[in-house]
This record gives sequence, C-alpha cells and structure tokens, in this order.
Amino acid sequence: MTTAVAADVIADLRQRRRDMRRELARVRWWRRLVHARRELALAFLAQPDVHSSAALDLSWEALAAGAPTSSELAKAVWPDSTGFTVGSLEDLGALDARLGEYESRVAATLDNVTAQMVRALAHAHRAETATKEA
Repeated sequence: MTTAVAADVIADLRQRRRDMRRELARVRWWRRLVHARRELALAFLAQPDVHSSAALDLSWEALAAGAPTSSELAKAVWPDSTGFTVGSLEDLGALDARLGEYESRVAATLDNVTAQMVRALAHAHRAETATKEA
C-alpha cells in the first residue's frame, strides 16, 4: 500500500470514527432523556395523595415547614398531568430498549472502526519505516 493510499484510508477511518463517536453521543443523550421522562412518569403515577401527606406527625411537620408541597412540585414538573399512564411507562421502556440495542450496534461499529484505524496506522508506520531504512 502506498503512502498516499494509506493516508487516504486513515483519513477515511478517522472520519468514520468521528461520525460513530458523534452518533454514540447522540444516542446516549436520547437515552438519558427517555430515562428522565420515564422517571417523571413513574413519579407522577406514584406521587402521594393529599390525605397521606396530611397525616405527618408534628416532628415531620416542623421539618417540612417552608418546603414545597407535593402539589406545588407536581404543578411545576407536570404542567399537563393528563399525559402519564401505566402504558406510558411501558412505551418508554420499549423505546429505551430499542435505543439500547441501537447504542450497542453503534458502539460495536465504533470499536471496529477504531481497530481498523489502529491497524492502518501501524501498517502505514511500518511502510514508512521500511522506506526510510531502504
């Protein structure tokens, strides 16, 4: 392999590797968002009702003085609270599973491209060293 061809192969592999790293970062960002959305849905579905929080003993009431109430927090986090159901959790779980599978494929491709680039760099280095010694 000539030095020019090796340089082209390495440049192509570097670009592919950058593309895979960018895509992997994008997928991981989406997974974090889906996880956060799932946590919000779960918190909404599991939030305490007004009656259970009213039964706090005096020590808890003193500790919680000035703290935001569950209702205040719910209004801040879920302005439209009609959107969450148990089905929402299942849908978000399925979406995360699909993203996870895609993340695995992208990570494997990134590893493969990185290995190809390392081999190409090593080959180019050996060819360059052999040319200098000759």
